[in-house]
Amino acid sequence: MTLINQRVDVCSDCNFSHSDITGSSFEGVSVSDCDFSEVTINGCNMISAHFDNVMLEDASILNANMSGVSITDASLAHSTFTNGDAQSSRWESVDTSKSRFMGCNLSGSSFENCNLEGIAIKSCQVSGMTIDGIPLTELLEKFYK
Repeated sequence: MTLINQRVDVCSDCNFSHSDITGSSFEGVSVSDCDFSEVTINGCNMISAHFDNVMLEDASILNANMSGVSITDASLAHSTFTNGDAQSSRWESVDTSKSRFMGCNLSGSSFENCNLEGIAIKSCQVSGMTIDGIPLTELLEKFYK
Protein backbone atom coordinates (compact mmCIF):
# COMPACT_ATOMS: atom_id res chain seq x y z
CA MET A 1 0.00 0.00 0.00
CA THR A 2 1.17 3.53 -0.71
CA LEU A 3 -0.32 6.32 1.39
CA ILE A 4 1.05 9.65 0.18
CA ASN A 5 -0.15 13.02 1.53
CA GLN A 6 -3.30 11.54 3.06
CA ARG A 7 -5.13 12.36 6.31
CA VAL A 8 -5.82 9.43 8.64
CA ASP A 9 -8.59 10.08 11.18
CA VAL A 10 -9.34 6.63 12.60
CA CYS A 11 -7.19 3.55 12.54
CA SER A 12 -8.08 0.27 14.23
CA ASP A 13 -7.13 -3.25 13.15
CA CYS A 14 -5.37 -1.87 10.06
CA ASN A 15 -2.56 -3.56 8.18
CA PHE A 16 0.01 -1.09 6.86
CA SER A 17 2.84 -3.63 6.73
CA HIS A 18 5.28 -3.17 3.83
CA SER A 19 3.64 0.19 3.00
CA ASP A 20 5.13 3.53 2.00
CA ILE A 21 3.57 6.33 4.03
CA THR A 22 4.93 9.69 2.88
CA GLY A 23 3.78 13.16 3.97
CA SER A 24 0.55 11.87 5.50
CA SER A 25 -1.08 13.23 8.63
CA PHE A 26 -1.83 11.07 11.64
CA GLU A 27 -2.18 14.15 13.87
CA GLY A 28 -4.26 13.40 16.96
CA VAL A 29 -5.35 10.02 15.61
CA SER A 30 -5.87 7.05 17.91
CA VAL A 31 -4.25 3.98 16.37
CA SER A 32 -4.92 0.57 17.93
CA ASP A 33 -4.18 -3.04 17.06
CA CYS A 34 -2.44 -2.16 13.78
CA ASP A 35 0.48 -3.67 11.90
CA PHE A 36 3.08 -1.20 10.63
CA SER A 37 5.87 -3.77 10.29
CA GLU A 38 8.43 -3.06 7.58
CA VAL A 39 6.70 0.24 6.78
CA THR A 40 8.50 3.36 5.54
CA ILE A 41 7.15 6.52 7.16
CA ASN A 42 8.64 9.71 5.72
CA GLY A 43 7.83 13.30 6.68
CA CYS A 44 4.57 12.45 8.43
CA ASN A 45 2.74 14.53 11.01
CA MET A 46 1.94 12.37 14.02
CA ILE A 47 1.62 15.15 16.61
CA SER A 48 -0.31 14.01 19.71
CA ALA A 49 -1.22 10.67 18.12
CA HIS A 50 -1.79 7.66 20.36
CA PHE A 51 -0.49 4.26 19.25
CA ASP A 52 -1.73 1.31 21.32
CA ASN A 53 -0.84 -2.33 20.67
CA VAL A 54 0.90 -1.64 17.37
CA MET A 55 3.59 -3.57 15.55
CA LEU A 56 6.28 -1.23 14.17
CA GLU A 57 9.01 -3.83 13.76
CA ASP A 58 11.63 -3.34 11.05
CA ALA A 59 10.08 0.04 10.26
CA SER A 60 11.92 3.06 8.87
CA ILE A 61 10.67 6.38 10.26
CA LEU A 62 12.28 9.45 8.67
CA ASN A 63 11.69 13.14 9.42
CA ALA A 64 8.45 12.41 11.27
CA ASN A 65 6.95 14.87 13.75
CA MET A 66 5.88 12.72 16.69
CA SER A 67 5.75 15.49 19.32
CA GLY A 68 3.48 14.55 22.20
CA VAL A 69 2.88 11.07 20.80
CA SER A 70 1.85 8.31 23.19
CA ILE A 71 2.99 4.77 22.41
CA THR A 72 1.81 1.89 24.61
CA ASP A 73 2.14 -1.89 24.36
CA ALA A 74 4.06 -1.67 21.10
CA SER A 75 6.96 -3.40 19.41
CA LEU A 76 9.45 -1.12 17.68
CA ALA A 77 12.13 -3.81 17.47
CA HIS A 78 14.68 -3.46 14.65
CA SER A 79 13.25 -0.07 13.61
CA THR A 80 15.19 3.02 12.57
CA PHE A 81 14.15 6.56 13.54
CA THR A 82 16.05 9.29 11.69
CA ASN A 83 15.82 13.07 12.22
CA GLY A 84 12.47 12.85 13.96
CA ASP A 85 10.91 15.00 16.62
CA ALA A 86 9.36 13.03 19.47
CA GLN A 87 9.77 15.57 22.24
CA SER A 88 7.41 15.33 25.20
CA SER A 89 6.31 11.88 24.08
CA ARG A 90 5.30 9.00 26.31
CA TRP A 91 6.52 5.45 25.71
CA GLU A 92 5.04 2.72 27.95
CA SER A 93 5.58 -1.04 27.64
CA VAL A 94 7.48 -0.57 24.39
CA ASP A 95 10.08 -2.95 22.98
CA THR A 96 12.86 -0.95 21.31
CA SER A 97 15.31 -3.85 21.02
CA LYS A 98 17.84 -3.42 18.22
CA SER A 99 16.27 -0.10 17.16
CA ARG A 100 18.27 3.00 16.18
CA PHE A 101 17.43 6.62 16.95
CA MET A 102 19.66 9.02 14.98
CA GLY A 103 19.34 12.81 15.07
CA CYS A 104 16.05 12.58 16.98
CA ASN A 105 14.68 15.00 19.57
CA LEU A 106 13.37 12.95 22.50
CA SER A 107 13.65 15.79 25.04
CA GLY A 108 11.02 15.81 27.74
CA SER A 109 9.93 12.27 26.90
CA SER A 110 9.30 9.49 29.39
CA PHE A 111 9.97 5.78 29.03
CA GLU A 112 8.09 3.52 31.46
CA ASN A 113 8.22 -0.26 31.63
CA CYS A 114 10.13 -0.39 28.34
CA ASN A 115 12.71 -2.87 27.13
CA LEU A 116 15.85 -0.74 26.90
CA GLU A 117 18.26 -3.66 27.32
CA GLY A 118 21.62 -3.10 25.64
CA ILE A 119 20.97 0.59 24.90
CA ALA A 120 24.04 2.51 23.69
CA ILE A 121 24.00 6.30 24.03
CA LYS A 122 26.61 8.08 21.90
CA SER A 123 27.17 11.82 21.31
CA CYS A 124 23.81 12.72 22.86
CA GLN A 125 22.64 15.68 24.92
CA VAL A 126 21.71 14.11 28.28
CA SER A 127 21.38 17.13 30.58
CA GLY A 128 18.43 16.67 32.93
CA MET A 129 18.16 12.95 32.13
CA THR A 130 17.13 10.71 35.02
CA ILE A 131 17.02 6.95 35.49
CA ASP A 132 14.52 5.79 38.09
CA GLY A 133 14.42 9.37 39.40
CA ILE A 134 18.20 9.65 39.84
CA PRO A 135 19.92 12.31 37.71
CA LEU A 136 22.36 10.75 35.25
CA THR A 137 25.05 13.20 36.36
CA GLU A 138 24.91 11.74 39.90
CA LEU A 139 25.13 8.18 38.59
CA LEU A 140 28.15 9.08 36.44
CA GLU A 141 29.86 10.88 39.34
CA LYS A 142 29.57 7.73 41.47
CA PHE A 143 30.79 5.54 38.61
CA TYR A 144 33.88 7.63 37.91
CA LYS A 145 34.97 7.92 41.59
